[in-house]
Amino acid sequence: MGTPFLPLMRRTLFVLAAAGLVTATQQVQADAEVVYLNGNVRSDRGPVAQGQRVSPGTTITTGPGAQADLHFSDRQRVLLGENTTFRIAAFNYVPREPQADRASFQLLRGSVRLASGAAGSRSPGVVALQIPQATLSPRGTDFMVALVNPAYLKVLQGAVAVTNGGGTVVSGASIGKSALWGAWAALLVGALASDSVSSHSTTSHP
Repeated sequence: MGTPFLPLMRRTLFVLAAAGLVTATQQVQADAEVVYLNGNVRSDRGPVAQGQRVSPGTTITTGPGAQADLHFSDRQRVLLGENTTFRIAAFNYVPREPQADRASFQLLRGSVRLASGAAGSRSPGVVALQIPQATLSPRGTDFMVALVNPAYLKVLQGAVAVTNGGGTVVSGASIGKSALWGAWAALLVGALASDSVSSHSTTSHP
């Protein structure tokens, strides 16, 4: 009598294993991998090693002369410069669930280069990088930002929406050098390109 139950048990175990695999896959999707590092790189959980996976909620700090290159599951890349403190506040990417896309980062000091991945391309506005002066929202973008007097931005591809209490400025890759003042006195956005590059920006206020 017990024999008919064996196929059912096998099917049940297979379904449970498959469900566990899906859960594990989604968990991996929420991590980033340190594909390269140089010098002293630490997180709030201890030293960081090449090949290590880091999860949302982790703060990473690079020392003098150090760098770290993070690759996320949606092919987004984040390169940390030296003397940088960077926090992965939230990250979620599941290939078949675009409505769940979310990527939120904080640059507390130093410099970072961010190249958008699939989440930022298919769900504009879900990627946000917070700096002390504003929130940067890349739009299919490759850009760099450094926290110096007080912030320095270079858009290499696409556009970045820069938002603070004064409104929003959309900066594109064609920008050469721009300073925002008036209601934007707390925020200075400058490009790293030479003065010969043309300048353009669009400002909107709520």
